[in-house]
Amino acid sequence: MNTRLIRVGNSQGIVLPKKLLQQYHLAGEVDLRPTPDGLLITPVAAPRRQDWDARFQQALAQGHAPEGELLEGFSDDFENAEWQW
Repeated sequence: MNTRLIRVGNSQGIVLPKKLLQQYHLAGEVDLRPTPDGLLITPVAAPRRQDWDARFQQALAQGHAPEGELLEGFSDDFENAEWQW
């Protein structure tokens, strides 16, 4: 596939077709690495916690209880024995 360099301010860039962006999951920030054959463009992995809210909402939509399953097995001995009101 051939494309042209275009002027972007004082730099130059290329336009990547939407199909390639989708196929290689390129969005937002990408990593550029020089190789003997040219440039390798790869997606930058999202920080692990970035999608927690979406995953939590998806779990709720699938019927998972936020407290029942997540806190199962945790002891509440401190509140029951040590805490005084």
